[in-house]
Amino acid sequence: MISIRYTTLLFVAMLGLSVAGLSVAQDAGLLLTNGNIITLDEDNPVVDSVFVRLGRIADVGDGLEAPEGAEVIDLQGRTMIPGLIDSHLHFIRAAQRPGYDMREVEAARSIAEFQSALRTKATEIPPGELITVITGWGPIQFAENRLPTAAELNEALPNNPAYVHYRAYGPAVTNDLGAAMFESGGLEVGSDNVFAEGEEAVDAYYFLRERQTLPQKARSTELLMAYLNSLGLTSIIDTAGRQYRGAQILLPAYDYDPIMDVWRRDAMTLRVRLQFMSWDTDVGDGSGSSELEERLRNSFMGFGDDMLRIAGVGEHTVLESTTEQFYIATALAARRGWLLQEHSNTQAQNDYHIDAFEAANEIAPIADLHWSLTHVNDIQTDALERLKALGVGVTVQNSGFFETESHGPPFRRIVESGINVGGGSDATVSHGMNPWYSLYFMTTGKNVRGDPIDADQAISRLDALRLYTIGSAWFSHDENDLGTIEVGKRADFAVLSADYLTVPEDEILDIHSILTVLGGKVVHSVPEFYSH
Repeated sequence: MISIRYTTLLFVAMLGLSVAGLSVAQDAGLLLTNGNIITLDEDNPVVDSVFVRLGRIADVGDGLEAPEGAEVIDLQGRTMIPGLIDSHLHFIRAAQRPGYDMREVEAARSIAEFQSALRTKATEIPPGELITVITGWGPIQFAENRLPTAAELNEALPNNPAYVHYRAYGPAVTNDLGAAMFESGGLEVGSDNVFAEGEEAVDAYYFLRERQTLPQKARSTELLMAYLNSLGLTSIIDTAGRQYRGAQILLPAYDYDPIMDVWRRDAMTLRVRLQFMSWDTDVGDGSGSSELEERLRNSFMGFGDDMLRIAGVGEHTVLESTTEQFYIATALAARRGWLLQEHSNTQAQNDYHIDAFEAANEIAPIADLHWSLTHVNDIQTDALERLKALGVGVTVQNSGFFETESHGPPFRRIVESGINVGGGSDATVSHGMNPWYSLYFMTTGKNVRGDPIDADQAISRLDALRLYTIGSAWFSHDENDLGTIEVGKRADFAVLSADYLTVPEDEILDIHSILTVLGGKVVHSVPEFYSH
């Protein structure tokens, strides 16, 4: 006898097939043609056409023809690449910035250019709204090599309050309208509208943060996604944040609410993979009440969908990672089958973490878990060989772009080792989000001023692009779905403003996307190139 439950499930399954069949009939697909398409597929590296159906790549080649009813986008010879993937970006906390946060500051090379960007921003938002510039920039990027003054902010924004905050703890500066806003709320403003580094700047940041509503945070999340789409990014791995006061804070109990709101409304234009950070001082066998234990026990590794999914734990798993607690944490993650990433800068840290990884591997194999060390600014060949033997990778960032002296990581040494490696920004406390700054730094070794501080470790442009696409995809178990333009993979692409592989090196900094496609849908376009 067939049960009612089985009959119901069978009916639902048949209905699903019917609906799916109807979708196939209605979706004639999208053809992108007449392009210089860099697939990063070694068997088919450059083609002129890609055909997409139902969000995935259906065909790749030269001279493809569109079936009847399909949309056709003529790339006009433009270069198209797989959608960029940032393997280490603190997106969730950056999306909590109060007011209308202005990432465009990254491109300013003088105070005058910064003022111009502020004026433009004011024309794009509702009148009188707060404009903020919080972290992800540095005075070194300005010819004047200093913070803007209150007078300069007044000149640029006579009708909007403004707040500019440097790194996690300031200093910060506001204009006169901003000062009035702070003072009306009972917060004292310093001389020349400056909040000193430390408690003064942190208090000012908190004054703004604590007044945000969920709809405002969700709006900021969507705007930040749109900004990243405009640069060609289609996926990021979020590396969480600290639970300490300052502009690097992320409070797990509240700060995931905005992205959950955007996800529930089906408004995401960026694939987000979540890593959970812990600051425990005491980790047990998995049955205890430490944050890491509760996370591994009550969350589900890999849970979510193609837009928002749990990727693992990291970049910090315990408060002090060169103590026995790190051994306990890694052993627990190995037994539970969780991806784990650990912040590791110095050679001493690398050695300690690799020792712990090797010990965890004796308890439960970790090669299929896609563990990694991140930053690795001082990693040597022997450490890379030990990691590679474990099946562990490394992620690297543009940590030297806003620096004046050599500041790793050793890109060439890492790439030549053959280890799994992903590229990223480590935005936004002290690094910008723009992926083209990372690609420029990786391929030239030059900082924001054009000084060659790490030129001996520069890698090829194609290698750098691999790090920011298929390389990064590995660190969230997405390498079979994302990162290259191959049949069966998700249709995530960026059509570029210039040919990344051939432009003069300084022009890499100005590259952006004129058309970004996510799952076969256009999520960003320059109107003069494409409007729909």
